[in-house]
Amino acid sequence: MRYKVDFLVVGSGIAGLSYALKVAGHGKVCILTKADASEGSTKYAQGGIAAVMYDPDSYEKHIADTLVAGDGICDESVVIRDLVVVGRQGRIVL
Repeated sequence: MRYKVDFLVVGSGIAGLSYALKVAGHGKVCILTKADASEGSTKYAQGGIAAVMYDPDSYEKHIADTLVAGDGICDESVVIRDLVVVGRQGRIVL
């Protein structure tokens, strides 16, 4: 069976679904997933929006928490850049 689509999205996580929604008005979209669409990694992620608002919270605590949660696979320089530099810019892409 063949399908003609304008946008092929591989993955039904939050990134894939966000993209699919953004392009849906521009053509036909097909989303491929390796299992049931509700079983993507996004719903199991422990992330969220975090911010240093007041003492005793600090960027250092956020960095340490992220590195522990990453279980040794995080690039510390990227974590620091994203939490401190990008975080201070207040950039959120949704």
